[in-house]
Amino acid sequence: MNTQYLNTREKILLVTIELFGSKGDMTTREIADKAGVNVASINYHFGSKKNLLKEVEKHYSHILYKMQSDILNDITMTATKKLLTWANHLMNFMFKHPALITLTANLVLEDVTYDSNIIKNFFINTDFKEEIQKIIGTITGISDEQLLNFKYTQIFSGILGPIIFQVISNYYGSKEFFLDLSKEDIRLQYVENLILSILQ
Repeated sequence: MNTQYLNTREKILLVTIELFGSKGDMTTREIADKAGVNVASINYHFGSKKNLLKEVEKHYSHILYKMQSDILNDITMTATKKLLTWANHLMNFMFKHPALITLTANLVLEDVTYDSNIIKNFFINTDFKEEIQKIIGTITGISDEQLLNFKYTQIFSGILGPIIFQVISNYYGSKEFFLDLSKEDIRLQYVENLILSILQ
């Protein structure tokens, strides 16, 4: 991890998501030590560890939202290229930050009133879903809403499934997974096979 050019706040956020992914619960002292800052700096920027974890979820959900928005609104890409790029980038992001899934689940389970950015932006807000279904319709000529819902669900499940497998493997102390989709060449082959088979 190269944190040389990050500001203190970004460095703390990055270290926290990495530590959460590798060991789950961690102390403020562990975060401070790994980030190369003092505990007072964490308290200054975030107030408490609970607030820090919420800010991590918010920070990475905003990055993910912007990334998807930029790809889906890129008018220079063909519809198929846009879909392949979106799927690859989404999968790559989640492989880099698999802890985001468990972190979000923990925050919501601990506080049912917590307004999760991931849930709000990707499950309640249907803008991306509708845009992707529109792209699928453009490529395939399908206009039936239910069939488009099926195709979207298949693609989204095909992206999320391997990530969940990896999170579970990591949780139980095994880094091994039958497909190493963190490797770009394998991931690109997988994404192309996934998307093109569903578009048929």
